[in-house]
Order: sequence, then structure tokens, then C-alpha cells
Amino acid sequence: MDELEAALRDLAAAFAAGLTVAGTERLEVTRRSMSGRSYDATGAGALLGRWGLDLGERRSRVQALAGDRTLAVELTGSPGGECVVRWTADLPSLPARIVFDEDYRFPGHPARGMPSPAAPKVTGRPTDPAVLAEVSDLVAAFVALGRRGADRLAPGVGEVELRAAEERIGLRLPEDLRALYGTAGADPAESGLLGEYSLAPLAKVVEWHTRGGYPGPLGGAFMTDPVVFETHPHGRVRRLSRNDWWVTIGPDLGMNHAAVDLDPAPLGTYGQVLRFGRDVHGPMEYVAPSVTHLLRAAVAAGRQRARRAAATPYRWDGGRVRDTAAIQRVTVDDAGLAGLARFRNLRSVTVRRAGEVDLALPPGLPVEEVAVRAERFEPGRLAGTPSLRYITLGENREAVRIAGLARLPELLRLDLSAAVVADTEALARFPALKVLVLSAVQWGELLATGWTPGRLAAAGCGAADVAGSVGWLNRMRGPGWPPAGWREPRV
Repeated sequence: MDELEAALRDLAAAFAAGLTVAGTERLEVTRRSMSGRSYDATGAGALLGRWGLDLGERRSRVQALAGDRTLAVELTGSPGGECVVRWTADLPSLPARIVFDEDYRFPGHPARGMPSPAAPKVTGRPTDPAVLAEVSDLVAAFVALGRRGADRLAPGVGEVELRAAEERIGLRLPEDLRALYGTAGADPAESGLLGEYSLAPLAKVVEWHTRGGYPGPLGGAFMTDPVVFETHPHGRVRRLSRNDWWVTIGPDLGMNHAAVDLDPAPLGTYGQVLRFGRDVHGPMEYVAPSVTHLLRAAVAAGRQRARRAAATPYRWDGGRVRDTAAIQRVTVDDAGLAGLARFRNLRSVTVRRAGEVDLALPPGLPVEEVAVRAERFEPGRLAGTPSLRYITLGENREAVRIAGLARLPELLRLDLSAAVVADTEALARFPALKVLVLSAVQWGELLATGWTPGRLAAAGCGAADVAGSVGWLNRMRGPGWPPAGWREPRV
């Protein structure tokens, strides 16, 4: 502990040496990462000074000493003056958070262990002969094109191996994928047989699936994007952040992966091909109706000497889609939301840098999330959009009343920590609320009414100092927990 505190004292000295204005920096430190934010003397976010490499070196030293803990570190000082450092390993995060229900998940974010869909079960029935014949012909035609690596396709696997793999996965694979594995067991040379994707060995497919399959975003009450956007074209892929029945079959060259969908939406097809990975910034991306379509496209592209085998014209955020109905997230910098009516499938709205904003959304939009940073607004105007589940309000200059939001039947997460609110006590009447984030002052007002967080799955305390965060955590946990504390080594 003495070594860590010595490193923190060195960090504080380097921090103070670079200050040009008085202020505070709050850091969340782990062995693998460090994140934080700085504030001026009034508590507003600000840049405080300029530092050399020595500050980075001292931060790295603190990280190395964090071990398996999460450290909350607070540095407060002024130019030419002394610096105070406070720290604790008793806070799970900074800003402070507490989770009462570790299993709680927002709608559309299923945990592992989903029930088996109404899909073909594992049987001893061999691959459909007609499908096997077509796929075999397509593979032979592709090999005949002489593409680099086409002569290195792995030998096909037998029905016994296919069935054993399916028993571990839990469902019968699409007929064309069975036929492909029966013809070419893998594409180790990345020949382009499936366009930009390389067919992985069947054993690897099983391994990926049994280890969790398509990972999806991290769940939990404080996830960054709780809204699940819909894959375009709409209606083909279930609107989920992850699905046990998206079976990964191979990578591309850009850290993305293709998967076959064994649990499609009503307009989709069993075995349709989806994509996820580094270049997919949203829901699963729709690629093709089937593996057969990729094979046909690869053969056709090879014959035409095209550079690309199987491109998809779809992007979840409208990147290649001009139809406004495909856009599901927008950011508004002016004061009006009336112009959003043309985005018929809009689900997330961010308002920033606004003076006064009318929060009334056009009727009928399926918006689930609104985040507002504006000087003046009336929260009750949002009550006209009953689909809202996630609301963040902040930076208003005059206190607002939030009682009207209690009329939202599905409001699950509310963050008021950066807002000025006149009626915090109204939160006791919100029927569906599961995650609540308030400032330390707002929490004090609410808890003073006798309200308890019994129905919450999680709670957060925004932008409090280390001492205030520890005090809030102890109060929220109640008796029976070991008390959290903090330390202030002399600098």
C-alpha cells in the first residue's frame, strides 16, 4: 500500500506542476485502462493545464500498481499551490454506481441460454440431394476459375461429423451450409469462395458457438447504447443485441465475421447470412439470403473478373441507404424536433448545444431514447412519446419539473445527474423505472423523502467527488455491507 500511495503522491505533484487554473481531475484506474475527466473550481468540465511526459509515466506507474482492483483517484490543486490526492479501492467505478440486480437486462438484450427457436431439429436425415448437387456444382465452377487458393479447399466432411456438430450446436444447420461442408470442409487460403468471407473448419464453428457465439455488446444497466437498432432491410433479422442462434461460420480480412441466422425474423430466411465485427457499428448487418447466394455471387464475380465478390448495399445507419425510413439515430443541434417526422423508424435522438428546445416529438415515431443537453426545455413534453425507455437530461439553467415523465409506461432508465430539477420527490411515482442516475444533491433530496431503491436494478451518482461517492455508496448499500472508505495521503 505504501508503494501505491507513494506513486499517487508523485502523480499529484506532476499534476499540480502542469496546472494553469485551479481544478480537479477524477480518474478511474485499472491495470488495463485509465479514464477520467477534469473540472474547474466551479465544477464545470474544463481543461486545466499542460503536462509533459512525466505525468503519463506516473499514471502508468499507478496503473501497474492497481493490480486486480479498480481505483478511484481524485487530484485537486491550483497553479503553484499544493495538491490534494484522495483515492479508494472501494468504489466499483467512477462515477459511482451500484447494481442491485446483476441479472437485469434491458429489452432486446438477451443473456445466454435462449430457448431453441422453431427451426429444423437435429436428425439423421442426410443433406437434401438437390441442394447438395447445386452446391457441389458451384464449388466445382469456382475451383475451375483458377482463383488463388481455390485448389487448397479442405476435403468435405461426412454426415456423421455434420450430425455430431449439430448436436453440439443444438439445431440442424441450413441445407446449403451442410452441403458446403460436405463438399469443402474449409477455405484456409481465403480464396473468395464465399466472397470476402473464409469458411472456417466445422470444428472451429462448433468451438465458437459453444464458447458463446456472436458476443454482442456488453449488457448491464449502464451499457452505452441500450437501444437495439433494427437491421436493414427491416423485418428480416430479429431486433436483438445478440442471439444464441447466430452461428459464426468464418472471418473476412478486416476483423469481421459472417454468421448464419437460425432464428430469423418473419421476413427473413433460415440460414440467411449476417455480418458483425470491427466495421459494423450497430446491429448485425444483413449480407445475403443464404450461403448459396454467396456461392453464386462468387462464381459470377469470378467470371466477370470483378474485384469484389459479394457486396451488400445495406448499412444500418443509412451509410449506403438514401431512404430516410432506414435511419434510426439522429443528432439535432437546433431547437426543433418537428422535422424528425420523416424518419419513420427513428429510435434514438440526441439534442446538443441547444438554447431552448421543444421536446415534443412528432406523433407515432417509435423513439426509445432521448438525450438532451440544452439551456431550456420542458421534460413533460416527452410524455407524448409512450415508447420512450431511456432519457438523459442536462445542462438546463432553470429548474424543471419531471413529474410528467411518470406518464411514460416503459421508462426504464433516467439520468438527471447533470440537470437542475425542482421536484426530485416525483421519482417515487415512476412506475417502470429500473436504473436511476442522479447527482449527489439530488440523491440527498430523494432519500430524505423516505424513498428506498427497492425496485431499482441499478443506481448511479454522477460527478460526485471521491468522498461524496463513498458516502453515497454506503447509504445506498445500507447495513450488512462492509463500509467503503477513502484515503488522503499527504503530498
